[in-house]
Amino acid sequence: MFFAAALISAGFLAYLVYYEEVESFYIVALAWIVTVIVLLWFGNRYIYFLLDQKIPWIASRTSSRFFIQLVTSTVYTLCCINLTYYLFKVSTNGMPPDLTQMLVLNVYGLLFTIPVLSINFGIYFMMQWKKAQLQANELKEENLQAQLNSLRMQLDPHFLFNNLNMLASLIDKDRDEAQDFLDKFADVYRYVLQYKKEELVPLSTELKFIKAYCYLLKKRFGEGVVIEIADINDAVSERCIPPLALQMLMENAVKHNIISRDMPLQIRVYPEGDRWIVAENTYQPMPKQGMVKLESGLENIRRRYQYLSALQINVGCDNEIFKVALPLLEVDE
Repeated sequence: MFFAAALISAGFLAYLVYYEEVESFYIVALAWIVTVIVLLWFGNRYIYFLLDQKIPWIASRTSSRFFIQLVTSTVYTLCCINLTYYLFKVSTNGMPPDLTQMLVLNVYGLLFTIPVLSINFGIYFMMQWKKAQLQANELKEENLQAQLNSLRMQLDPHFLFNNLNMLASLIDKDRDEAQDFLDKFADVYRYVLQYKKEELVPLSTELKFIKAYCYLLKKRFGEGVVIEIADINDAVSERCIPPLALQMLMENAVKHNIISRDMPLQIRVYPEGDRWIVAENTYQPMPKQGMVKLESGLENIRRRYQYLSALQINVGCDNEIFKVALPLLEVDE
């Protein structure tokens, strides 16, 4: 594009000179300007690539590379301007330029060169910064996704281990009940296999799974566990939560609290408005255990929400009720 414009301009001036509408001085000036620009373009590009091989930006101190390239490019630019001007002056007038002309030429050369090089450096660093930001964002996304995958994979072994223990205890008591438990466990575990790689599932889907999971808890603890799951409306049921989040809260409840016929553990699951689903249980911690704020399951849920949304889970305890409220998310949040 640049060379085409230069050739068109030169041709137009040559046409005017031919018809004596402009002096030949302008053709010489244009030829000198085009020559200088071409030499500066290719010369500075060569300097840049040469320094990039010898003193790359990443491997060297940025300030050192900057000043070396600035000085080198400035010296080369002034040499090109002075040498070409001298040659054009001698070839056209037969006389070399005087000291005043050379001094003025160098001053104008510096006034032109330094801003141009500064703009060039600025554009280069801006492009490199943008490239680095894009790479950093990509790496951050990949890292977050890897961590999220790791968190999701923690659900599977933990869930399997606990329920196999339940099944083993039932086999010794009643084989028919053990068979029923095994059938329900297969249904529950099918859900785990189907949704463990999903980031979010509809609340209605999670609640269907929870009802099946509650059957397993009731079989294991009998009257020691009282579970109540409230009905939800259609609008709330279409919102989403991380898969197995409610199951992990129930699992924490039975793991960290006293369960007996005389002191049954009461668990409630209900919506709070249209933006929260709450799982609460009576607070009756095992002796010397106290309130465990960051059980592995609860921390798992907390971190998964951090990766999926800006919303955070709410955890509270008043020494009677332990309550966890999970935000209900939209698919695009």
